[in-house]
Amino acid sequence: MLSCYSPMVNMAGSSSQFLQVPKIPLRRPKPQPQQARARSRSRPRSDRPEAVISPIAARPQSPPMPAADSHHKPSLNGFSSHTAHPMTKDITPTPPTYYTPTPDVKMNDVTMADDSTGTNYDDLSTDLNGGMYTLEQCVTPPPEIPLRQKLIGTWKLESYIAYPTPTSVPQRPTYPMTKNVTGFIMYTPDGYMSAQMLIPGQQTFKRGEGDDAQWTEAAKRFFAYSGPFYITDEGPGREETLRHTFQICNLPGWVGDIQIRTHRFEENGEVLVLGSEELAEIKGDKRKPELRWRRARCNLSADPPPPTPQIKISGPEES
Repeated sequence: MLSCYSPMVNMAGSSSQFLQVPKIPLRRPKPQPQQARARSRSRPRSDRPEAVISPIAARPQSPPMPAADSHHKPSLNGFSSHTAHPMTKDITPTPPTYYTPTPDVKMNDVTMADDSTGTNYDDLSTDLNGGMYTLEQCVTPPPEIPLRQKLIGTWKLESYIAYPTPTSVPQRPTYPMTKNVTGFIMYTPDGYMSAQMLIPGQQTFKRGEGDDAQWTEAAKRFFAYSGPFYITDEGPGREETLRHTFQICNLPGWVGDIQIRTHRFEENGEVLVLGSEELAEIKGDKRKPELRWRRARCNLSADPPPPTPQIKISGPEES
């Protein structure tokens, strides 16, 4: 015989079905005081059944705020290390201490600049001892002008001096064409040169006149040659080597010759000093010649001068 209270049998039909019987939470007996104390140590007391919390509705709780510390730490560098919590009302924060600059200190008659005013760069021209100094400016030098460009033009002779060598007699500078020698040397843009030198003071005579002695004297007082000039690069130390050619010369033995001329410029390029690599024989003595030329003024727009007055030189037969 089946009990009418059995939940597993359905008396109304032939098919068996399970009945869903709600679970009734059993009320636990109230613990004794000693048991309640022991239980309170292990877990919180709860008389309610465990509630099922949905993971969607669960939110993290904020951590509990710590209690305000009433002790203050010592200040460091004039600033307080304690900061009052915004939720604490019974603690008053210590006002911060700011840096106060010291007054100007004089040192070696130089006043130190105040930090609040920044750096005064105008004072950098004065050193600590009170002296003044100037900073050198870095200036890029201009490019070197080629020798050909510096030579182009006309130069007037200032002096022709032959300096002695260790074997020279006498050991003093001499003047092969006297101190009054005059002349011109010209370099043309198309690569030709011409040089003329004259010893002034000869008695004048016309072309169809004059005897052999006068013509001989005129030849001794004058020297000239012309021809192409060349500037070549022959390696370190000889990047610009100047050569003169003697296509025309009043000395027949020099026609066709090619000679190297040493060169240097002075007075910002206004003076050209020419020499010879080889020693020159002057009156049987080996010497080192040096000719000093000064740049002639430009004559492109100049007006012609008046006629030059004739210079008359007295001879021995004239009083």
